[in-house]
Amino acid sequence: MTLISREILQRALQWSKKRKILTALFAVYIFAVLWLTLLDRQWGERQAELMPFWEVQNLFENIGDEYLRKFWLGQIFGNIAMFIPFGVLLPYLCGITKFRRVFLMALVFSAGIEITQYITGRGLCEFDDVFNNTLGACVGYTAWRLKMRYNEKYKNEQSPW
Repeated sequence: MTLISREILQRALQWSKKRKILTALFAVYIFAVLWLTLLDRQWGERQAELMPFWEVQNLFENIGDEYLRKFWLGQIFGNIAMFIPFGVLLPYLCGITKFRRVFLMALVFSAGIEITQYITGRGLCEFDDVFNNTLGACVGYTAWRLKMRYNEKYKNEQSPW
């Protein structure tokens, strides 16, 4: 075990400063996601809402009520936004550059959170959260992919970015 840890540490010491910073940010990001979705919640009853797009349905049913409209928009877009960094950082840091693999890893990570919420009673286990989180990772991956294509296209020119 110590040989593996030593090898990992030696590899990490050879990383560029940018990679070290992004790796640290990714670790903080993962901790923040786990904190928001699991750790900072009280134990309670097991609850699940597996009806697809029930949040969107609630949004449309309460579109006239400003408070509820903002609440449901926050739920939907908050879950999308929460996983955008996952889709950006995973390919950069782990070399996972295929859309399908990023999609599956986001799906598994999000489903793992929701299943843990159900088992522990720490939050509502929702299909919508898995869908929106995975969508957010796909948005992040697409942004990463566009940035890589831009870099390739203009690698010999001075970038305005």
